[in-house]
This record gives sequence, structure tokens and C-alpha cells, in this order.
Amino acid sequence: MDKIDARIIEQLKSSKKTNDGLVKTLSKDSGKVDALVRVRNPLQLGLLERNFEVAACYPFIRSIGIKCGLDDAIKLERMNEVEYVCAQSKAFTLSDEFSGGDERQEESQAEISRRYNAVESSFRLSNRTFYPIPTFDEGLNGKGITLCVMDTGVSPHLDLSVPKNRIIGSVDFINDEKYPYDDNGHGTFVAGVAVGNGTLSAKGIRGVAPMANVLSVKVIEKKGESGTFKILDGMQWLFDNFRQYGVRVVCMSFGAEPLDYADPLKIGAEMLARSGLIVVAAAGNSGENSLKSPAISNEIIAVGAVDENNAIASFSSRGRYKGIKRPDVYAKGTNIKGIQAGGAYSSMSGTSVAAPYVAGACCLLCQKYSKITPFQAKTAILNASIDVSGTKIFTL
Repeated sequence: MDKIDARIIEQLKSSKKTNDGLVKTLSKDSGKVDALVRVRNPLQLGLLERNFEVAACYPFIRSIGIKCGLDDAIKLERMNEVEYVCAQSKAFTLSDEFSGGDERQEESQAEISRRYNAVESSFRLSNRTFYPIPTFDEGLNGKGITLCVMDTGVSPHLDLSVPKNRIIGSVDFINDEKYPYDDNGHGTFVAGVAVGNGTLSAKGIRGVAPMANVLSVKVIEKKGESGTFKILDGMQWLFDNFRQYGVRVVCMSFGAEPLDYADPLKIGAEMLARSGLIVVAAAGNSGENSLKSPAISNEIIAVGAVDENNAIASFSSRGRYKGIKRPDVYAKGTNIKGIQAGGAYSSMSGTSVAAPYVAGACCLLCQKYSKITPFQAKTAILNASIDVSGTKIFTL
């Protein structure tokens, strides 16, 4: 089965007590597993929705999530409309150490196709638009810019809510709560590194863009884990709604094992970037040759971690994906002090804390250059970085 992710077959085999025989020996009553189906044209999504048990729909990446049994896998393999079918992966927050519902409106298939093609065209145009490389100025603070933190949630810490509440929205795809909260602490710390204002520490511990706003999109559960469907729920919602909230930058301090083909988190992050959002993602915490998705994408800003001596942290994921060296840039990511969900402060290490440092800097660029594109922002970050033995290290 060339179109079917081998993990789906393995999961189907394990869903029924059998010997090591071929998967074709499974009965029609065998269990079903979560699978993500990508079609060649967004107009073909409706066909799949009518013929399979649909769990979720992601038109922004021409995909649907289904409950897939053996018969479904065989049918999908034979459909010319289907590009690839992959299993649902697990995603995790990317902190190495830590101390201390969808209201999307229905759209016609023609409208989905029109929006998809418009995004593709806009991105190609932005990559051909060059002007003097943007630079950073003193006095920038991120005022008027909104950062989306796609994570475990964001708690209303004093550094984010005093003297003014800068958490302008909260969407929860885990527990469907209507208020901002963080039952893990990871997302709050990430937000603080990027946009904390240091109220509780008399400005001793503050973020890069201390007057930027925050939009919390909770896609990771209390234990710091999630699945592809939940992450894509958040991405689809953001794709549909980011203009309403004025979001310019997205920070993704999570990662999953990448797929060799049609990786859904990579594609999702790229579609957000092509829509005009500056996407910043943590590279991962598994060392050499262990990059995580979506940081494998060359269309976003992938961030690794260095220590206080500007040496690459041993845990920081790095390597090549399809021949392209990743990550793009490194930032401080060891023993970083930041805000705690329950109040006060704590310390964390990981590419999770390096990524929001760069995301905060992107907020500053958006404040200075109102029409800056993701491509231009990435160029500016790389240009402002210092080169240490071939490694780009960003610091303000």
C-alpha cells in the first residue's frame, strides 16, 4: 500500500489479537484507528466526507481526519483523489527541564479552493518582494502586535495582565474552557519569554516584546502531550481567525516525529506562513539528527538552543531534513528565568524557551514594519544573528 502510512497497518494489526500473519487476515469487524487523509485537490474533500467516518476536517491543508479500518485503507489506496494517508502522531512540549471548541463557519468547496490558491499565490509573490533587510531599533516594545501562543494554554500571570490585560483571547481545544488558563505551565512560560513585562519582578525578568498582546490557543493537554488532530484543530482555527485577532506571529514550542512525506504539521505550519503569519517553531530536544516537526519546514523560522557560552546545547535537535540544514537559528535556551502559571517565577531549559525569544523579536519587527512578510522577517532574524563557527545565534 504505497499511499498508506505503514504505522496505520501496524495499528490495525495490533487492534485485533492475531498472529504475525498478513494484515489481510483481519476481519471486517477489526478496530479502527485515527488517520489523516490528504487529497490532491480541496474540491475532493466533500467526496471523502460522504464516504468515510469523519472525525475532523482541515481544508487549509486539503485533509480530513477519519476513523480508518482495513476496508477503508484498501478503498483509500485505490482512490486517485487521495494523495497520502498518515497515522495520527503524538506531539510534545519541548522543555528539557522545568523547575518550580471549534466555531468555524462552513464554507463551500469552491470557496475553500479559492482561498487555498490565493494563499499559495500570495506566498510566492512575497518571496519575490525584496527591499532593504529590516533591522531592529531601540525603543521597540511590541505594542499593537499580537502573538499567538499555541501550547498548553496561558495563565493570567501579573506580567501579562497588569497594568493592562494583554491576553486578548483564549481558545481551548482540549477541555473547551472559555477562559485563559494553563494546567501545565509550559505555555505560560513561553508567553513570558516572548512578551512578559516584568511587573512582578520590578522589570528584572521580562520578555522581548513586553507590550505585545497574547492570543492563547490550547492544543496540548495537562501532561504536555497532544495528537496531530488537536494541533491541526488549532492551526485550522488560527488560519480562519487570525485577522480578527490581529495575530502577526505564532510560537510553536512543541514537536512531533517528522514524516518523510506529507507531514501534516509541517504542511499546516507552511500554510499559516503562506497566509502571512510569521511562524516560529522549536527544533526539538533530542540532540543530533533528531529534528521535530513542524521545525523541519524551511518556510518557517526553526530555533535551536545555545547555552550561556553560545555553545549549542547538547539536547538541541539539529541536522538536515531533505538536504536542508536545520534549524535556521539558535537562541539562549538553558536555565532561562520566566513566569510561572501559579504566579512568581521559575527556570526552564529547552528549545521551547529559545523559540519564544525569537518570536518576541518578530513582534518587534512587526511593530516597526507593518507590512513585513514572513520571508522578510526570517531574513531579518538571520541577518541580525552573529555567526559562531557557522552557527547563527540570535540575540538582541
